[in-house]
Amino acid sequence: MKETQREISPVLRAASRLSECLASLTSAAAKLEEKRSTLEEKMIKRYFHELAFEISSACSIVHRILSDQKESSKISFSNEDLHDGLDLADELKKRLDEFHKAIDYDWNYLEQYFEHGFYLELTENSQLLEKTRAFHCKLKKIETT
Repeated sequence: MKETQREISPVLRAASRLSECLASLTSAAAKLEEKRSTLEEKMIKRYFHELAFEISSACSIVHRILSDQKESSKISFSNEDLHDGLDLADELKKRLDEFHKAIDYDWNYLEQYFEHGFYLELTENSQLLEKTRAFHCKLKKIETT
């Protein structure tokens, strides 16, 4: 029996990638729970939980919009919205991969060399939480139209 492969819709691909980031964030927070936390680790963990909330809210809006649509051909997401979601997921994945690599390598390395710069990167340079909130707000606007 031959399986047929169907192209996943771009909006579901974006939601799927964001969901993968949510799973990675959950895993990262769990790893931080396993060890004595430094101040930076507590701030990173709080940041991860806030990111997870925003991502899960965004994903739930995507699914709500799709479930409310009468015709699947009338998807109300623009290509720009989809690219924003995919770009955000890619950026989140890159940062989370860095974190997992550091914490899996050695907790001492994490505490002594990695966490301070990583937290600054999250908050000052990449501003992932702000970007995720902006994407979430954009989805809320789509939902209400």
